[in-house]
Amino acid sequence: MAMSNNPRTGSAVPSQGPRLLLIRHTAPEIAPGLCYGRLDIPARPQELDAWLADWDSGRHPGQPWAGYRQVLSSPAQRCRTLAIALAQRLGLPLHIDPAWQEMDFGAWEGQSWDAIGQPAIDAWAADPLDFAPGDGESACAMAQRVVAAYAAWRLQGQDTILVTHGGVIRLLQVWHAVLPANGPAPDQAALQSACRQALDQAPPPCGGLLLLEPSPAP
Repeated sequence: MAMSNNPRTGSAVPSQGPRLLLIRHTAPEIAPGLCYGRLDIPARPQELDAWLADWDSGRHPGQPWAGYRQVLSSPAQRCRTLAIALAQRLGLPLHIDPAWQEMDFGAWEGQSWDAIGQPAIDAWAADPLDFAPGDGESACAMAQRVVAAYAAWRLQGQDTILVTHGGVIRLLQVWHAVLPANGPAPDQAALQSACRQALDQAPPPCGGLLLLEPSPAP
């Protein structure tokens, strides 16, 4: 599978699956030093307005993004507001799906890292795949959720724009790269390996784009 930072306007070559243009939400309106994942916080108005102004001026890579059939979004405000504005500009249907939410940090949500405490953070670092921070959601549980949503999307076969979160994008980068074009989906061991690799991936910056594009058909 090929990955590109340029959401090309279309492909003249038959491909082995649909394109998925990932957009990370713009910067959230939250103080530094606080833990957040599932916490529903809005985007900073100035960053959101600047992102949309760049879109209106054609300054995002690959515009006008021809050929996409729908916009998907996490229900979080910081994603949903951007997705609504983008769907309106492109004249595309919008579908909000909780499967694309960020990892749930449970009781840690909205707390400072100092208040959470070093022992709890160390316990998470010792078991990054299966430890559920704040009794919320583990990285592997999140990966299973996101991979199931990705599989359902691939079955639809529609070129799609997805407005989502950094953690989701990190996982999708890795999973897209290991998913075979034909044949059975990777097994649980592959999922755990992908989850581990995703922890080392850097997602696009807030407001950044990443295109997951299938390889040309032979």
